[in-house]
Amino acid sequence: MHKNLVVYISIIFLILPKGLFAYNSESETVYFNEILKKSIHTVLMHPVNWELTEPIIELNGDNQLLFSFDDITENIQDYSYKIIHCTSDWHNSGLSEFDFIDGFTENQIQDYEHSFTTNVGFIHYSLKIPNNEIQLKLSGNYILEIYEDFDPEKVIIRQRFMLLNSKVEIKGDVKHPIAIDLRETHQEVDFSILHPNFNIDNPHADLQVVLTQNGRLDGSEKNLKPLFIRKNELVFDYEMENVFPGGNEFRNFDLKSLRYQTRYIKEITKENEQTNVLLTAGNNRHFKQYIYEQDLNGRFLIDVQERDEPSTEADYCNVTFWLPFDNEIKHGDLYVYGGFCNWTCSDKNKMEYDFDTGSYRKTIFLKQGYYNYQYALLENGKKTPDLTYIEGSHWETENNYVIYVYYHDIALNYDMLIGCQTLNSTAKF
Repeated sequence: MHKNLVVYISIIFLILPKGLFAYNSESETVYFNEILKKSIHTVLMHPVNWELTEPIIELNGDNQLLFSFDDITENIQDYSYKIIHCTSDWHNSGLSEFDFIDGFTENQIQDYEHSFTTNVGFIHYSLKIPNNEIQLKLSGNYILEIYEDFDPEKVIIRQRFMLLNSKVEIKGDVKHPIAIDLRETHQEVDFSILHPNFNIDNPHADLQVVLTQNGRLDGSEKNLKPLFIRKNELVFDYEMENVFPGGNEFRNFDLKSLRYQTRYIKEITKENEQTNVLLTAGNNRHFKQYIYEQDLNGRFLIDVQERDEPSTEADYCNVTFWLPFDNEIKHGDLYVYGGFCNWTCSDKNKMEYDFDTGSYRKTIFLKQGYYNYQYALLENGKKTPDLTYIEGSHWETENNYVIYVYYHDIALNYDMLIGCQTLNSTAKF
């Protein structure tokens, strides 16, 4: 009997698909927004004509996503792209490209333009998805990979985006936390998922709900399970799990014109055809009272005042940030932080302490436009930066909270994105 059992199991392994038990190293990789080539700048992805919106559109809808970037060079490069389907937590889903793509799986970027009337020369590349060469069949998370020299191993950009197949309704609000010690500094996001026309048999196992503040996917997001399960309704009404620091309104500066100094710009100088911009000194806002100032919740918008085409006529300049600080911080590093750096901490936005001036400083190469930013502390040994150490935290702060609802389709073995909703904090206070 034992011998027959061994033979039977061996036959099962022989007839099962080869990939079922295979180890896939790609599935262990978490994909982030990345720029992997030094000459690449200003990577953007958003729905067409909605520059300040998350890179998400409806599956089989009328809109497209516009992806673009600048290459600081005079020579046109051969750039190609491919698309990877991901799980709800941004691992490779393991699906075959033929499962989620109609059309060609790898294509060249055909649309590019040289910069015009700028001191810094560059080539602007753009791509719309879906397009005539590629259409996507499944909802969920995706990674767009750009590579050079027709070699998929030479990746220069990775960019996240999402396709939504709406199946549920999300209702909620933002309010004071129940915890007394957090009421003046934090915000609580309570919501329900209504699904009268979509069956969810096991919400704790089959559902993944991600709650983000201002679109940040930097480790600050919350992964939640329903607290209460009712008929056609899942309730997320926690006391702590859905609480965020309110933070502060974002700092800003306006670079749409380099001919005069706008608010928060101390001086503009030119040296060898290169424009240098020095911002006014920052200040530590941790213990200061809350002051409302309209912002873009950390985003940036490329624009130029004296020209018509920001994509090719907005120039680049060196922008210097500086924050007076009595002593160097020993338990972590300071970063200039926001959407312009993909909500990441790297050498590109890490500040250095200048003992001569008693301040933190950082110069960053940026394209003309309107920018939001904050100063973030990344403590030693931690992965998620603290935006309250310098900026402070207030319950009054205006924030957007985006809720993503994923459902694991057992039959097709992938994570569907079945709901997405934005809640604004100021609507409820």
